[in-house]
Amino acid sequence: MADHVRGAGSLGMDSLGGRYRLLEKIGAGSMAVVHRAFDEFLEREVAVKLIDSTAVDEAELRRSDAEVKLLARLSHPGLVTLLDAGTEWGAEGTSRIFLVMELVTGPDLRARLKEGPLPPARVAEIGHDLAEALGYIHGKGVVHRDIKPANILLLDEAVNGTRAHAKLTDFGIALMTESVLTLEDAVSGTPAYLSPEQVRGDTASPASDVYSLGLVLLQCLTGELAFPGAPLESAVRRLTQNPPIPESVDPLWRDLVVGMTALEPAQRLTAVEAAASLYRLAALGAVSDLAPLSVQPS
Repeated sequence: MADHVRGAGSLGMDSLGGRYRLLEKIGAGSMAVVHRAFDEFLEREVAVKLIDSTAVDEAELRRSDAEVKLLARLSHPGLVTLLDAGTEWGAEGTSRIFLVMELVTGPDLRARLKEGPLPPARVAEIGHDLAEALGYIHGKGVVHRDIKPANILLLDEAVNGTRAHAKLTDFGIALMTESVLTLEDAVSGTPAYLSPEQVRGDTASPASDVYSLGLVLLQCLTGELAFPGAPLESAVRRLTQNPPIPESVDPLWRDLVVGMTALEPAQRLTAVEAAASLYRLAALGAVSDLAPLSVQPS
């Protein structure tokens, strides 16, 4: 995949990698910008993410290639599909990585949460999609390591009886850029959803993704961060405290969040177990948009 564009393009050209024509910017972060783009070879719209890279030699890029190719083989309805990847080189040896992904037209969860909490039934539907996707990538030996609302894209509004859907994006980006999410990131204010072991600087595991998803689901239900405050203070509290769950949260949701956010990774639910619980919660909520999720099935 990436090999066919290695060295083919240069920074500033209209056609990225000799193939992808960048259109308007549709998103941006601290290290990357996302453009709507047109694949001139297959004549379709795609999303292209440009990532600032410190990689300056072929050896580093070759090490990342194997990991990128693994990610390209992942295919699941709850994942934004990675279609291609490569590197653009500048005249002075500077470089940037680009990822080509399927184009998903819909807001991210971060934007939706600015409007307030989501209905519990919709949270269950979205959570089920994401937990299933995590179960799939964990089974392939991949850990996301950066589960947060900005990396969750919403596809459909749950209206007229339709089911809400979500896709997880940016999976594996940390693997490709060889970045590690640690307490230093928390100090800079980057991730608010790190697991306790990530705060300690330990290696992230599938259980780390489950913890982060648990915090995201709790925020969806309450509209508030589980650990607000200054980034460093927020991160350190996660080392010794379970996320506070308001009394207003239904007991079934409380049990699920507690199971996903145990301080010890070995005590957490797996992504597959969380997906099963979220499926049951979604089924309860589907009876009526107004029905409390604590109603027991007949």
